[in-house]
Amino acid sequence: MNTPSFAHFHHAGLLAASLSCLLLAGCATLPPPTAELADAERAVAAAGNSDADQYAPDLVDSARAELSRAQAAMAAGDDHAARAAALAAAAAGDLATAKSREQVLEQDLAQRRDEIGRLRAQLGVSGEGEGLMVVPEPLADADAMTPEMRLQALDGDPRYAGLAEVRRNERAAAAVVAARRVAVAEVAARNERLAQAVDQAERSRSELLVEASRREAERARQEAERLRVQAQIQAEEAARLREAAAAEAAARQQAEALILDVGGEQAEKLRQAREREAELKRQEAELLEAQEAAAGDDGS
Repeated sequence: MNTPSFAHFHHAGLLAASLSCLLLAGCATLPPPTAELADAERAVAAAGNSDADQYAPDLVDSARAELSRAQAAMAAGDDHAARAAALAAAAAGDLATAKSREQVLEQDLAQRRDEIGRLRAQLGVSGEGEGLMVVPEPLADADAMTPEMRLQALDGDPRYAGLAEVRRNERAAAAVVAARRVAVAEVAARNERLAQAVDQAERSRSELLVEASRREAERARQEAERLRVQAQIQAEEAARLREAAAAEAAARQQAEALILDVGGEQAEKLRQAREREAELKRQEAELLEAQEAAAGDDGS
């Protein structure tokens, strides 16, 4: 059985004191609730800036409506109603902001864990979910518990060890807003754990991305080496082909020169034969001419 902590009694005392403040709000000794109204305006504006219209529309609408009532009561001089409505508006606005942040953190965490799963599958790394922080679900049956019981449950919950003190100054002093303020503390504690889980998941994701980058760089290095070897083989083959082509060209030139030399000898022999033939014909003609001349002389 959990023993109520000092913090529990401290916050229970704050709630009791806050209730007393509300009961005494109509007294003339209390100043106008300008500070409470300013806090409510801040809380409602912060809720609008945190996308509460998307993630906690009912709460932010309630906060705006209660702020309007507080402003109207303030203008009418009803400080008691203005203070109560302002405290309720501030609590609703802060809770809307906390709920909105909770939704954003849960989405961020889910996205990072999906990326981690894909990276692990890509890298062939086993251990899905291993080493990832477990974020507890919201406290069960919280709506059925009194604010004091919810404070005690939050303080004694081991899942939120070290986080139960988160934003305790946001727990309102009035009984009318006690449930909302305790809900703000509960969501704030869970948001802190969600933020830690998001940070852890981001670190795991970054480590996996570094490993994926390292492996990609190694694959690129191996591919570059393969291409270098392939280029070297192609260059050596090209050089071999050039050498073979040069040798073939030299052999062809040598053969052509030999053919030309042989052809020149045959042409010279043919020329000489033709010259001898012409000389013989000339000599034959001279002999015939001489014979004819001799025969003419004999006949005369």
